Amino acid sequence: MTELERIQTLILESTPVLGRELAYILDSLNRVLADEITATEDVPCADISAVDGFAVFHPSLDGVSKETPAVLRVIGESPAGRPCGASVGHGEAVRIMTGGVIPEGADVVVKKEDAEERGQVVACSENPGRGGNIRFRGEALKAGEVVLAAGDVIGSVEVCKLASLRRAHVHVYQKPVVAIISTGDELSDFHESSSPGKIMCSTLYGLAAQVLETGAVPLLLGVAPDNPLEQQALFSEGLRADVVITSGGLSNGKYDFARETFKAMKVDIKFMNIAMKPSKPAIFGAIDGTLIFGFPGNPTATMISFEQFVKPALLKMMGRKPAGDAQENPFGGIDSFGVDLMGCDSHLRASLVPCRKLTTREGKLR
Repeated sequence: MTELERIQTLILESTPVLGRELAYILDSLNRVLADEITATEDVPCADISAVDGFAVFHPSLDGVSKETPAVLRVIGESPAGRPCGASVGHGEAVRIMTGGVIPEGADVVVKKEDAEERGQVVACSENPGRGGNIRFRGEALKAGEVVLAAGDVIGSVEVCKLASLRRAHVHVYQKPVVAIISTGDELSDFHESSSPGKIMCSTLYGLAAQVLETGAVPLLLGVAPDNPLEQQALFSEGLRADVVITSGGLSNGKYDFARETFKAMKVDIKFMNIAMKPSKPAIFGAIDGTLIFGFPGNPTATMISFEQFVKPALLKMMGRKPAGDAQENPFGGIDSFGVDLMGCDSHLRASLVPCRKLTTREGKLR
């Protein structure tokens, strides 16, 4: 196990899965089901027609052909959503549309293309056989059948399934709140004018976007100046969140106070510094159930660190399970540059590019 993998494993082992909450189905999109979903009734809930045509009692079609069609009396109509109250007997038919309920007595539907309506009668030239062109009750789902399992991620197809089961609300895992803080007297925000010696706190907003992309909730606490007491006050405010991410102040410079601030707050620090570039100066720990991540001030280094360390933790918090072979390696979908990818083997650096999208100039997968 590499140093990077050891740290990633340590982070996941320290990460809890959050509780569940009730969500409206459209608000549950891209979230993880906390409960198994079963069908409460048969789908379809009645025998219905699979085609437009005529519902018939099958003995009425004995011996039919194009040359000798069966001429049947039309006694009613069964459009979708408006069942026909008539009972079909020998020599009778009910006009029916796709999705219409099969009337009592009928047990086969002749397609419209195989029938010719003539006033109050219809000539049927094909015999599909008993049960032909009928979708029977419970054919798609039986009451009590499992439709979605706990742990399934809800996509548009799952929303459609939930709606078909009349499930307006479902239990999903909670979204973690992520407090984000940048440090440094050199940083300014949108409400401040540009001035010499100041740079925009772009990392703050880049991290917030990454949190949103992951499905969590960002809490932007702004910029903490290079002052230990003010940093501790702002860092402490972030403890109301599930996760705190800070950027900057982790080196050994005169005005780098983040490391000492965490110690003063009695954060249980799991590791300091990582054998990788960028992002060597880094901290991970926990205090009172809140995970603490401290990364460098460089936007690229911090955003790479988020993908490598924070994102998998957030996904676990939200009930996500690694897909496929990532069960053994939850970071399997995150690539690190290696010699075979024209990278450098002297350090581990996240590429942020899924392996499946790496191509040669000829467009072939590597």
